[in-house]
Amino acid sequence: MVPTPPIVAILTDFGESDWYVASVKAVLARLCPEAKLIDITHQVEPGNIRSGAFILSQCYHDFPRGTVFLCVVDPGVGSSRKPIIHFDGDYHFVAPDNGLLSLLESGMCRTYEIEPHRFDAQVRESNTFHGRDIFAPAAAFLANGVPPSNFCTALPKFAHEGMDFPEVTELPMKGSTLYFDQFGNAITSLRITRTSPKPEAVVLKNGDKIPFGLSFHSVPKGKPVAYLGSGGFLEIAVNLGSARVSLNLEDESDFELV
Repeated sequence: MVPTPPIVAILTDFGESDWYVASVKAVLARLCPEAKLIDITHQVEPGNIRSGAFILSQCYHDFPRGTVFLCVVDPGVGSSRKPIIHFDGDYHFVAPDNGLLSLLESGMCRTYEIEPHRFDAQVRESNTFHGRDIFAPAAAFLANGVPPSNFCTALPKFAHEGMDFPEVTELPMKGSTLYFDQFGNAITSLRITRTSPKPEAVVLKNGDKIPFGLSFHSVPKGKPVAYLGSGGFLEIAVNLGSARVSLNLEDESDFELV
């Protein structure tokens, strides 16, 4: 079921200083003028598939059923990686098959390989801008209600290579930083659920021990704390400060949850 008007939500690592986002939206506007376009973000760190997968996982459930997600973090553009559509029963996801969809919940799923030569529209061709030339047209067709079978072939599954976001089932357990928000909070690769054992602290590689609490205000101003974030992942923050700066954290900094 496609909402009225159809919604296309866009996530890329294109940034805002070039014409890439405008070109993608222009294709969508031309092929599906009725579509409502919503920007998730265009500020994914260039080529950082893990960050893109995390950002998508945190917001896609907030959209109406039938939303089409156009997701392009594609360091392998022009290679043998496949352009795909994934349908989870509620949403269509248009993306490169490189792990970007790894954090989607499993369920009634169907996956397709996009075949651009079957597009029923005039589109441009290139080896380096598939966001404009392949993914945007495919998203527009879906928003118009065109079934994937009209321009795709079925695939048995999509890629999860390099994506490891384990649930905390025992302690101690090793993890790494996954994403930093604009406040400098570190979202990590570990998921915490109702059945997870209650941790006491995060131990960084330098030996610093960060206590586990309920929120930022579990510790005094300027002090670090680990906690269960709103998206179900273990997070590390500094009360009224930046954990990234104060704790000298980087992407994929290792730690141990104890």
